Amino acid sequence: MVQKAYSLIFRVSLFLHKLFFFLFNRGYPFGNRIWAKKEKYIKIFEESKKKNFLIIDEFEKKKSFSINKKWLNNLALKTQVVIKKTPINYQHGRVIYSELMSYIKKRNIKNFNILETGSARGFSSICLSRALIDSHVKGKIYSIDILPVKKKIYWNCISDLEGKKSRKELLKDWDYELKNINYIQGKSKDIFSKIDLKRIHFSFLDGSHNFKDVSYEFDWISKRQIKGDIIIFDDYNSKKFDGVVKCVDNIRSENIYKLSFIYSENNRYYVIATKK
Repeated sequence: MVQKAYSLIFRVSLFLHKLFFFLFNRGYPFGNRIWAKKEKYIKIFEESKKKNFLIIDEFEKKKSFSINKKWLNNLALKTQVVIKKTPINYQHGRVIYSELMSYIKKRNIKNFNILETGSARGFSSICLSRALIDSHVKGKIYSIDILPVKKKIYWNCISDLEGKKSRKELLKDWDYELKNINYIQGKSKDIFSKIDLKRIHFSFLDGSHNFKDVSYEFDWISKRQIKGDIIIFDDYNSKKFDGVVKCVDNIRSENIYKLSFIYSENNRYYVIATKK
Protein backbone atom coordinates (compact mmCIF):
# COMPACT_ATOMS: atom_id res chain seq x y z
CA MET A 1 0.00 0.00 0.00
CA VAL A 2 2.81 2.40 0.94
CA GLN A 3 4.67 1.56 -2.28
CA LYS A 4 1.57 2.36 -4.37
CA ALA A 5 1.20 5.68 -2.57
CA TYR A 6 4.82 6.60 -3.31
CA SER A 7 4.33 5.58 -6.94
CA LEU A 8 1.24 7.78 -7.23
CA ILE A 9 3.05 10.73 -5.63
CA PHE A 10 5.94 10.28 -8.07
CA ARG A 11 3.62 10.24 -11.12
CA VAL A 12 1.74 13.31 -9.91
CA SER A 13 5.03 15.11 -9.23
CA LEU A 14 6.34 14.24 -12.70
CA PHE A 15 3.11 15.43 -14.31
CA LEU A 16 3.23 18.75 -12.44
CA HIS A 17 6.89 19.21 -13.42
CA LYS A 18 6.08 18.64 -17.11
CA LEU A 19 3.04 20.93 -16.88
CA PHE A 20 5.12 23.68 -15.27
CA PHE A 21 7.80 23.32 -17.95
CA PHE A 22 5.20 23.46 -20.74
CA LEU A 23 3.41 26.52 -19.37
CA PHE A 24 6.46 28.61 -18.50
CA ASN A 25 9.00 27.49 -21.10
CA ARG A 26 6.93 27.33 -24.27
CA GLY A 27 9.18 27.93 -27.26
CA TYR A 28 12.27 27.05 -25.23
CA PRO A 29 12.91 23.28 -25.60
CA PHE A 30 15.75 23.27 -23.03
CA GLY A 31 14.04 25.67 -20.67
CA ASN A 32 14.30 29.43 -20.34
CA ARG A 33 17.20 29.47 -17.89
CA ILE A 34 20.89 28.67 -17.46
CA TRP A 35 21.28 25.10 -16.18
CA ALA A 36 24.61 25.24 -14.36
CA LYS A 37 27.77 27.19 -13.62
CA LYS A 38 30.87 26.95 -15.78
CA GLU A 39 32.65 24.75 -13.22
CA LYS A 40 29.92 22.11 -13.48
CA TYR A 41 30.19 21.83 -17.26
CA ILE A 42 34.00 21.70 -17.09
CA LYS A 43 33.86 18.92 -14.48
CA ILE A 44 31.56 16.81 -16.67
CA PHE A 45 33.81 17.47 -19.66
CA GLU A 46 37.01 16.43 -17.86
CA GLU A 47 35.39 13.24 -16.59
CA SER A 48 34.15 12.30 -20.06
CA LYS A 49 37.65 12.76 -21.56
CA LYS A 50 39.10 10.16 -19.19
CA LYS A 51 37.06 7.32 -20.68
CA ASN A 52 38.57 4.81 -23.08
CA PHE A 53 36.69 3.38 -26.05
CA LEU A 54 38.90 0.60 -27.36
CA ILE A 55 36.36 -0.74 -29.86
CA ILE A 56 36.05 2.67 -31.49
CA ASP A 57 39.85 3.01 -31.45
CA GLU A 58 40.01 -0.23 -33.44
CA PHE A 59 37.25 0.97 -35.75
CA GLU A 60 39.28 4.06 -36.62
CA LYS A 61 42.38 1.96 -37.30
CA LYS A 62 40.38 -0.32 -39.59
CA LYS A 63 39.05 2.65 -41.55
CA SER A 64 42.49 4.33 -41.60
CA PHE A 65 40.92 7.67 -40.65
CA SER A 66 40.52 9.34 -37.27
CA ILE A 67 39.25 12.76 -36.35
CA ASN A 68 41.57 15.22 -34.60
CA LYS A 69 40.89 14.59 -30.89
CA LYS A 70 41.71 18.12 -29.73
CA TRP A 71 39.35 19.55 -32.35
CA LEU A 72 36.65 17.03 -31.40
CA ASN A 73 36.92 17.73 -27.68
CA ASN A 74 36.67 21.47 -28.23
CA LEU A 75 33.51 20.96 -30.28
CA ALA A 76 32.09 18.55 -27.70
CA LEU A 77 32.62 21.01 -24.84
CA LYS A 78 30.36 23.51 -26.60
CA THR A 79 27.77 21.10 -28.00
CA GLN A 80 27.76 17.75 -26.16
CA VAL A 81 28.55 18.53 -22.53
CA VAL A 82 25.13 19.06 -20.98
CA ILE A 83 23.34 18.57 -17.68
CA LYS A 84 21.54 15.21 -17.76
CA LYS A 85 21.20 12.02 -15.75
CA THR A 86 23.07 9.71 -18.15
CA PRO A 87 26.85 9.93 -18.85
CA ILE A 88 28.16 12.17 -21.62
CA ASN A 89 29.15 10.22 -24.74
CA TYR A 90 30.12 11.84 -28.04
CA GLN A 91 31.91 8.93 -29.69
CA HIS A 92 29.44 8.96 -32.60
CA GLY A 93 31.42 11.95 -33.86
CA ARG A 94 34.42 9.68 -34.34
CA VAL A 95 32.37 6.96 -36.03
CA ILE A 96 30.57 9.12 -38.57
CA TYR A 97 33.75 11.04 -39.42
CA SER A 98 35.84 7.90 -40.04
CA GLU A 99 33.08 6.14 -41.97
CA LEU A 100 32.40 9.16 -44.19
CA MET A 101 36.12 9.65 -44.87
CA SER A 102 36.40 6.00 -45.87
CA TYR A 103 33.29 6.22 -48.04
CA ILE A 104 34.57 9.30 -49.89
CA LYS A 105 37.99 7.78 -50.52
CA LYS A 106 36.47 4.83 -52.40
CA ARG A 107 34.35 6.92 -54.78
CA ASN A 108 34.94 9.25 -57.67
CA ILE A 109 32.06 11.62 -56.94
CA LYS A 110 32.20 15.38 -57.47
CA ASN A 111 29.46 16.38 -55.04
CA PHE A 112 28.14 14.49 -52.02
CA ASN A 113 24.62 14.70 -50.58
CA ILE A 114 24.44 13.97 -46.85
CA LEU A 115 21.22 13.85 -44.83
CA GLU A 116 20.99 14.03 -41.06
CA THR A 117 17.99 13.90 -38.75
CA GLY A 118 18.42 15.25 -35.23
CA SER A 119 20.62 18.34 -35.57
CA ALA A 120 20.44 19.15 -31.85
CA ARG A 121 23.29 21.62 -31.11
CA GLY A 122 25.08 20.78 -34.37
CA PHE A 123 27.79 18.42 -33.13
CA SER A 124 27.36 15.60 -35.65
CA SER A 125 26.73 17.87 -38.64
CA ILE A 126 29.96 19.76 -37.90
CA CYS A 127 31.85 16.43 -37.72
CA LEU A 128 30.38 15.40 -41.09
CA SER A 129 31.36 18.74 -42.59
CA ARG A 130 34.89 18.34 -41.22
CA ALA A 131 35.14 15.05 -43.12
CA LEU A 132 34.15 16.77 -46.36
CA ILE A 133 36.77 19.46 -45.77
CA ASP A 134 39.52 17.01 -44.84
CA SER A 135 38.71 14.94 -47.94
CA HIS A 136 38.92 18.04 -50.17
CA VAL A 137 35.56 17.34 -51.79
CA LYS A 138 32.36 19.29 -52.26
CA GLY A 139 29.15 18.33 -50.53
CA LYS A 140 26.02 19.54 -48.81
CA ILE A 141 24.69 18.40 -45.45
CA TYR A 142 20.93 18.71 -44.94
CA SER A 143 20.32 18.59 -41.19
CA ILE A 144 16.74 18.40 -39.89
CA ASP A 145 15.41 18.98 -36.38
CA ILE A 146 12.31 20.35 -34.69
CA LEU A 147 14.57 22.73 -32.74
CA PRO A 148 14.66 26.33 -33.99
CA VAL A 149 17.35 27.43 -36.42
CA LYS A 150 17.43 31.21 -35.98
CA LYS A 151 15.71 31.74 -32.63
CA LYS A 152 17.97 32.66 -29.71
CA ILE A 153 17.52 30.14 -26.89
CA TYR A 154 19.37 28.51 -24.03
CA TRP A 155 20.87 25.17 -25.13
CA ASN A 156 21.78 23.59 -21.76
CA CYS A 157 25.51 23.96 -22.45
CA ILE A 158 28.47 26.03 -21.34
CA SER A 159 27.83 28.70 -23.99
CA ASP A 160 24.58 29.65 -22.24
CA LEU A 161 26.71 31.63 -19.78
CA GLU A 162 27.22 34.15 -22.60
CA GLY A 163 23.46 34.53 -23.14
CA LYS A 164 20.84 33.09 -25.48
CA LYS A 165 22.06 32.16 -28.95
CA SER A 166 20.82 30.78 -32.24
CA ARG A 167 22.38 27.52 -33.37
CA LYS A 168 24.70 29.30 -35.81
CA GLU A 169 25.78 31.70 -33.07
CA LEU A 170 26.43 28.69 -30.83
CA LEU A 171 28.65 27.28 -33.61
CA LYS A 172 30.41 30.53 -34.55
CA ASP A 173 33.86 28.99 -33.95
CA TRP A 174 33.16 26.54 -36.78
CA ASP A 175 32.17 29.03 -39.43
CA TYR A 176 34.16 27.19 -42.12
CA GLU A 177 32.31 23.92 -41.43
CA LEU A 178 28.95 25.71 -41.36
CA LYS A 179 29.30 26.62 -45.04
CA ASN A 180 28.53 23.00 -45.96
CA ILE A 181 25.44 22.70 -43.74
CA ASN A 182 21.81 23.60 -44.34
CA TYR A 183 19.86 23.46 -41.06
CA ILE A 184 16.13 22.94 -41.53
CA GLN A 185 13.49 23.15 -38.82
CA GLY A 186 10.63 20.68 -38.82
CA LYS A 187 9.70 17.03 -38.67
CA SER A 188 11.37 14.75 -41.20
CA LYS A 189 8.06 13.55 -42.67
CA ASP A 190 7.14 17.19 -43.43
CA ILE A 191 10.58 18.25 -44.66
CA PHE A 192 11.62 15.30 -46.83
CA SER A 193 9.05 16.04 -49.51
CA LYS A 194 10.43 19.58 -49.82
CA ILE A 195 14.03 18.45 -50.35
CA ASP A 196 14.77 17.77 -53.99
CA LEU A 197 17.37 15.02 -53.65
CA LYS A 198 17.65 12.28 -56.24
CA ARG A 199 20.58 10.63 -54.43
CA ILE A 200 21.61 10.49 -50.79
CA HIS A 201 25.13 9.15 -50.50
CA PHE A 202 25.42 9.15 -46.73
CA SER A 203 22.98 9.60 -43.87
CA PHE A 204 23.04 9.80 -40.08
CA LEU A 205 19.75 9.17 -38.26
CA ASP A 206 19.51 10.54 -34.72
CA GLY A 207 16.15 12.32 -34.69
CA SER A 208 12.93 10.73 -33.46
CA HIS A 209 13.54 7.28 -31.98
CA ASN A 210 9.94 6.23 -32.52
CA PHE A 211 9.68 3.07 -34.68
CA LYS A 212 7.25 4.62 -37.15
CA ASP A 213 9.38 7.75 -37.61
CA VAL A 214 12.71 5.93 -37.94
CA SER A 215 11.21 3.46 -40.40
CA TYR A 216 9.79 6.28 -42.50
CA GLU A 217 13.17 8.02 -42.61
CA PHE A 218 14.96 4.81 -43.55
CA ASP A 219 12.48 3.91 -46.32
CA TRP A 220 12.63 7.40 -47.84
CA ILE A 221 16.42 7.49 -47.84
CA SER A 222 16.83 3.90 -49.01
CA LYS A 223 14.90 4.67 -52.20
CA ARG A 224 17.52 7.30 -53.00
CA GLN A 225 20.56 5.12 -52.43
CA ILE A 226 22.49 2.66 -54.57
CA LYS A 227 24.96 -0.10 -53.77
CA GLY A 228 27.64 1.06 -51.31
CA ASP A 229 25.70 4.05 -49.95
CA ILE A 230 25.44 4.31 -46.18
CA ILE A 231 22.96 5.01 -43.39
CA ILE A 232 24.21 5.19 -39.79
CA PHE A 233 21.80 4.76 -36.88
CA ASP A 234 22.56 6.15 -33.44
CA ASP A 235 21.28 4.68 -30.18
CA TYR A 236 20.67 1.03 -31.00
CA ASN A 237 19.75 0.28 -27.40
CA SER A 238 17.04 -2.23 -26.48
CA LYS A 239 16.72 -0.86 -22.94
CA LYS A 240 15.94 2.69 -24.00
CA PHE A 241 15.12 2.91 -27.71
CA ASP A 242 13.24 -0.17 -28.80
CA GLY A 243 11.88 1.76 -31.80
CA VAL A 244 15.37 2.07 -33.28
CA VAL A 245 16.14 -1.56 -32.43
CA LYS A 246 12.94 -2.82 -34.09
CA CYS A 247 13.62 -0.79 -37.23
CA VAL A 248 17.21 -2.01 -37.54
CA ASP A 249 16.17 -5.62 -36.89
CA ASN A 250 13.58 -5.33 -39.68
CA ILE A 251 16.29 -4.06 -42.03
CA ARG A 252 18.45 -7.03 -41.12
CA SER A 253 15.63 -9.44 -41.99
CA GLU A 254 15.10 -7.76 -45.38
CA ASN A 255 18.79 -8.32 -46.22
CA ILE A 256 19.15 -5.29 -48.53
CA TYR A 257 21.76 -3.61 -46.31
CA LYS A 258 24.86 -5.05 -44.70
CA LEU A 259 24.85 -4.12 -41.01
CA SER A 260 27.83 -3.46 -38.76
CA PHE A 261 27.35 -2.89 -35.02
CA ILE A 262 29.87 -0.67 -33.21
CA TYR A 263 29.63 -0.89 -29.42
CA SER A 264 30.03 2.30 -27.42
CA GLU A 265 28.95 1.86 -23.78
CA ASN A 266 25.92 1.18 -21.56
CA ASN A 267 24.29 -1.17 -24.08
CA ARG A 268 24.54 1.50 -26.80
CA TYR A 269 25.56 0.65 -30.35
CA TYR A 270 26.04 2.59 -33.57
CA VAL A 271 24.75 0.68 -36.59
CA ILE A 272 26.34 1.20 -40.01
CA ALA A 273 24.04 0.05 -42.82
CA THR A 274 25.67 -0.31 -46.25
CA LYS A 275 23.38 -0.94 -49.19
CA LYS A 276 24.07 -4.23 -51.00
